[in-house]
Amino acid sequence: MDIALELVPRSEPYIREQTEMVEREGFPISAINFPDLIRFDIRSWEACRMISFSPLSKIAHLRAVDFDIQRPFPLIGFFAENKIEKVLVIEGDIPQDMKRKIYPTTSIELIRKLKNEAPGIKIYAGFDPYRNNIRYEMDYLMQKAAAGAEGFFSQPFFDLRLLEIYSEYMSNMDVFWGISPVIGEKSRLYWETRNSAVFPRTFEPTMDWNIRFGKQVMDFCLQRHFNFYLMPIRINLEEYLKGLFIH
Repeated sequence: MDIALELVPRSEPYIREQTEMVEREGFPISAINFPDLIRFDIRSWEACRMISFSPLSKIAHLRAVDFDIQRPFPLIGFFAENKIEKVLVIEGDIPQDMKRKIYPTTSIELIRKLKNEAPGIKIYAGFDPYRNNIRYEMDYLMQKAAAGAEGFFSQPFFDLRLLEIYSEYMSNMDVFWGISPVIGEKSRLYWETRNSAVFPRTFEPTMDWNIRFGKQVMDFCLQRHFNFYLMPIRINLEEYLKGLFIH
């Protein structure tokens, strides 16, 4: 089982400190995954370069709307120079102020373009269990796979029963099943209103509940030879990882 950790690229010192902490504490993390967030100045591939000292695998997020499908993919040289061999392609949110130039490129189009122009890059695609329904999402995943996606990263799950249902349909795929600790009611409301996430009735917005749930999902992935994806946001990362892997 591979375990990927998402680090928000807040600043170069933060990126380096958190990566060094993961290595120093010996947590079983195999890859660092950087989201490409328009509210931060550091792009995901630049964040990957900032931890070139680390032997951990680096995965850059690529927002399809940021790339012109009519032009050659501009980062092939940067990826080769910085040994970035894996990417996660997502559609990308539209900026509210529209000052940032975007294109009508879909994730499927960018996946196909990368497959043709950068065949040495392993391409992952995202999937969202809350977007529509299982049939719709599975059809969408098959289109991404046909375009060249070799694996998938999920939006975070908060209910093991829903994860089990999706896992039946994706048992033969390279999947990183995601979780994200939700601490506090505001965080829960964000996931429910912004992402239509589903929480079980037993959910508690506490660190203890999230650690217990994380261990359940990790055991589930280990037993079924799935991969595991951690998306900690606005929490004490070291405390959370120690709760998952040590206590």
